[in-house]
Amino acid sequence: MSTPTPHKTWIKTAERPLRSARKSLGVWLFAHFIGVPVPWHAVRQTDGQALLAFEHERLQALLAAGERVPPVLAFDGQRLETGDIGATLDHWLHRTPDTGRLALMCAASADLAAFHARGQWHGGAQARNLTWDGEQFARLDFEERLLPGMALPTVQIYDALQLVLSLARHLQPLGPQAVRAVLEAYAVAAAQAASDAGPASATQAPDLRAFIARLLPRLQWVSRLATWSDRLDGSRELMRLRTVLDGMAAFAQAR
Repeated sequence: MSTPTPHKTWIKTAERPLRSARKSLGVWLFAHFIGVPVPWHAVRQTDGQALLAFEHERLQALLAAGERVPPVLAFDGQRLETGDIGATLDHWLHRTPDTGRLALMCAASADLAAFHARGQWHGGAQARNLTWDGEQFARLDFEERLLPGMALPTVQIYDALQLVLSLARHLQPLGPQAVRAVLEAYAVAAAQAASDAGPASATQAPDLRAFIARLLPRLQWVSRLATWSDRLDGSRELMRLRTVLDGMAAFAQAR
């Protein structure tokens, strides 16, 4: 007689290491640099118990709304136990052949747009916080306290930028056209959701194209500044950034 394999679970505690002041400052500066005015109190983590309670509250609200997030198994104020929702998108991309990566990234981008169209936001939409089971995407890690304090469309744009930038290592070998394809997948899905909802819908999709058009000069300035250093100019990170910038420029110019 075989013993059933137990389901994997994850536990977060209030005593876990919190974001340092230095890292908080880095997150705050990055967000403001890309035009997203994240409040300082939203990125500075000093109270692990309050952070855990916030994530528990968000998971419960998202589950009640029918969103695909980790199920809450137990919460006592000090420990949050959740169920497993599968391998991350990052994991899948590292193991997917080159010919299949772009389609998967575009699907993730479109799924994020649909999530936003339902009035939701993530706050940590990087590839490491998305999972894929071969049919559906799900989301995890909801400890960023961005609302209230910011406009919902701004937080949703932050989500979209987080996703694209986190995919840079996979997009760079495919070229700028792949970056544009991922962004277009978001725009098309957002437009379709708005059309399906009709003019009476209270949810306003963020104008990602217009935002990126305003952001590009600032990011391109960083790219030009890096040419002063041979070490930076030839770095892998800058090559990825320039690929993303070229793709963003093509996306911003398209209508």
